Amino acid sequence: MKKLNLLATASGLMIATLAFAPVAAQAAPVSAPVESSRAAAKLQYAGALTFSPDGVLFVGDNISGAVFAYQMSEGAASTKAAALDIEGVDDRIATLLKTPKSSVHINGMAVHPTSHDVYLSVSFGAGSPALVKVSPSGVLTQVNLAHAKPTSWVISDAPTSDEHFRDRAGDLPLPTAARDHLKAMTPMRSMTIVDMKFHNGELFVAGISNEEFSSTLRRVSYPFDGHSSSTAVRIYHVAHERYETRAPIRAMAFATIDGQDTLIAAYTCSPLVLIPTADLKDGAKVTGRTVGDMGNGQPLSLVSVSFHGEPSLFVTNVGHGPRMIPISGLQKALAYLPENSPHGGVGDWRPEYPLGPVGKSLMFIGSSLFADKLDDNYLVSVTRDAPTGSLNLQAVLTFPLPINNLGEVWAEQDFKGGGPAGK
Repeated sequence: MKKLNLLATASGLMIATLAFAPVAAQAAPVSAPVESSRAAAKLQYAGALTFSPDGVLFVGDNISGAVFAYQMSEGAASTKAAALDIEGVDDRIATLLKTPKSSVHINGMAVHPTSHDVYLSVSFGAGSPALVKVSPSGVLTQVNLAHAKPTSWVISDAPTSDEHFRDRAGDLPLPTAARDHLKAMTPMRSMTIVDMKFHNGELFVAGISNEEFSSTLRRVSYPFDGHSSSTAVRIYHVAHERYETRAPIRAMAFATIDGQDTLIAAYTCSPLVLIPTADLKDGAKVTGRTVGDMGNGQPLSLVSVSFHGEPSLFVTNVGHGPRMIPISGLQKALAYLPENSPHGGVGDWRPEYPLGPVGKSLMFIGSSLFADKLDDNYLVSVTRDAPTGSLNLQAVLTFPLPINNLGEVWAEQDFKGGGPAGK
């Protein structure tokens, strides 16, 4: 248990337990309807989260291999979004759930579109799921799942619970440590649902399937009526110098690119890829257009914001600080292919990286583990504080710069005479 939790923290999987439930007999192929029912099995794992514009909360459950939808009616819009600043949010959650802090794992975050309440998906204790609501004034409450009546959509081609990732020990010229074997203990089913976004009346679900061509994008109609499609996605990974079909999209957003409705996908180590939504047809195998590489690491969140009045993407990454990517830079962007990409050995440490229109890195103190749009002026971030290690939930201004915790760095301006007008 402890070993897997260490792996989850390091990799961003945030898997709380190895006890993945046995998989039921496989349903019909993806192209066939999968019925949704209020009588579906209860939520076993609270993972990726996203909201629809009218306040439906979608919860990804990688143990059940399903998405659960909860109607969260929150009333009028709040005007207090900027007040949110909670130090030690995991301590607060542990107190709320009456469990040790060491057993609390935050797996996802989403903001209600009108109330600005922040919802956190949590595993605690021996892996029990919970949804925690944080009001704009900082009050934490647990969503009563026992009284909820969700609808659900079941993924018919999820990996089984006995399929695991490969052991990568020995892949690199480094000494092998015990933790190097931990990926081989991780069920592939834990990546059935990696990210979700609601767009133009449909739920888009990024993750993997049980096929060899495993990287999969699913489109699901809502309300759940049994209609869905599944598309296998291939990309050219510039830093790895090869086409890849297995590793899933880690984070996604949508924008109009070159006149087309487009899914923008961020991958590990760290390609930025464009896929027109018109290409995402059931049973298709598509190749996304790689337009950039952010350099390294694993993307965590991709948030659509307005930055200096320009549509942009706020991108967080487990390997480095956030970036701000202008959507304008993605228009008419060059597609990187084997014949026009830099070569020189597999690796993203070469001077060509970051590559393409991937924006600029930002001054952000600490490590943002989850981020979402709070309102028109603020982001919200679950941030691991750099000086203290505290896990904090904070509103972050998007204008003029998304800088947080400026008081934790020391510069010339902190000295007498170094301030404005020589103060």
